[in-house]
Amino acid sequence: MSIETRGVLHGWQAPLCVVITGPSAAGKSTLAAAVQEHAREPLLRFGVDELYRMVPGQWAGGVANARFAERGFTYQDVPCMPGARRINNGVDAIAMLRAMNAGIVGILSAGVGVIVDGQAFEPVVNTDLEGRLLDLRARGLARVAFIELSVTDEPLADRQRRRSHPVGLSLHQNSLPKRATKPDLVVETSGMSAAEVAAFVCRWLEEEYLEV
Repeated sequence: MSIETRGVLHGWQAPLCVVITGPSAAGKSTLAAAVQEHAREPLLRFGVDELYRMVPGQWAGGVANARFAERGFTYQDVPCMPGARRINNGVDAIAMLRAMNAGIVGILSAGVGVIVDGQAFEPVVNTDLEGRLLDLRARGLARVAFIELSVTDEPLADRQRRRSHPVGLSLHQNSLPKRATKPDLVVETSGMSAAEVAAFVCRWLEEEYLEV
């Protein structure tokens, strides 16, 4: 039975998609795990980190002498920000990121919820996903929540230093335009613990989106 068919059945509830955005080290993965644990419906986790784990080494960022690095994902220095780096997405990387978007929509189209744990800092790809999800929302085929985690530079830099994640990404990402055009919820996390952020977001989702 297709999602379109189920959508007209009495009592059927569209699958939930929670998109969590923010710079590296903002707390997206911790929040995603908390929302998965809190929800009373299954939410499969998919985002750029999951995608990166699927990327062949010859296209992957940080792999020495990768033959197809220019077509894939590469780390590049940011000249105007000493010590900062960015991820450059080549032509094959863009195709893989678009495939991630299609995968997210495919999961929802199968009637299963998704929590999107971060997106790429690539406007064309983010606009593509946002458009796909807003279309599903408008047709009543998915409940979609865009949540943006905001954090100021000082605590962000401190969080980045305490992580094993590749250094230098956070502050540059924090200077870029936000990925969701009109997020449904913005949470300033600078003065909050991970547990406080999770409790706040889960309460909001409970009120607005989650099954009770």
